[in-house]
Amino acid sequence: MGILFVVTDTKRKSLVFVVDTGEVLSLHKMAEAAKNRLFEGIYAVTGTSGTYIRSAPDKTTKNNIDFLSVTGPHLAAIAQGHAKSTPAVGAYVERYLEFKGGPPYLKPVGSFRIPRIVVKKVFESHVPTIIKATAEFNVDRYTLGAIIIDEIARLDPFEPIYEKLSSGIIGRNTSVGVAQVTLETANHLIKAGVYHPHSKDTRLPIRSAINNTDRKILYEYVVQPKYGIRFAAANLRFIIDVWMPYVDLSKRPEILGTLYSKGSGTPNAHPESSERGKQIAGEFYKLAKLWLRAK
Repeated sequence: MGILFVVTDTKRKSLVFVVDTGEVLSLHKMAEAAKNRLFEGIYAVTGTSGTYIRSAPDKTTKNNIDFLSVTGPHLAAIAQGHAKSTPAVGAYVERYLEFKGGPPYLKPVGSFRIPRIVVKKVFESHVPTIIKATAEFNVDRYTLGAIIIDEIARLDPFEPIYEKLSSGIIGRNTSVGVAQVTLETANHLIKAGVYHPHSKDTRLPIRSAINNTDRKILYEYVVQPKYGIRFAAANLRFIIDVWMPYVDLSKRPEILGTLYSKGSGTPNAHPESSERGKQIAGEFYKLAKLWLRAK
């Protein structure tokens, strides 16, 4: 077996390893494999701060763990189309597709293709929450559905990795959960009184500058679909309300899709949509109508 790529925390400690069989290994499992010499040139080192995985000194650059590594936040940025992919990440996605099936595909703007049937299956598991959340915040269910289709398609190839990373993916402006809400956005919505996931949790909202310890508190909520989808609906409500003095965005999915991914922006009378927003309002909106109406 060989290693396709490695995901680290923000301090560059290797946490998750993807091997060429498509299997995703935690640090603990990789350490066991290294001790049993299942990978050539890879060994485990235990120090005062825990266990680390290292490449043998004579490994070529191409196979060196450092060359194959990305941080959790960097991987999230790649999935969102905010950063360029790496050869190792691309190789993993191609291997992932071999196991997941073939066309028809969905291909979010700036991201990887994914079988439509995979996205549909995940989306349908969240339909009741989407319907409840959009009713609660009085936003168009198909717009939120289209946004979540976009996010599922971007997230799905990396979901097995995120599960093992858990809060190790946390960094500034990292998106979390099925609706890929940033922790900063979640905290802002709580502070603004738009949505609070648990009113008795006195740790929230965080009123000072947010650090990674604070983000872990928010992460435990946003990563859960029942909260993350409501944060997403609340965010659409917030954007609509902020922009209302200039323009009514309630029936402008292309603008809401744009602002959802880029931030609420500076309100004006003539907002412009991104290519991502156009795809959300077109291809993904039609799918949301089809998949939500089927329920």
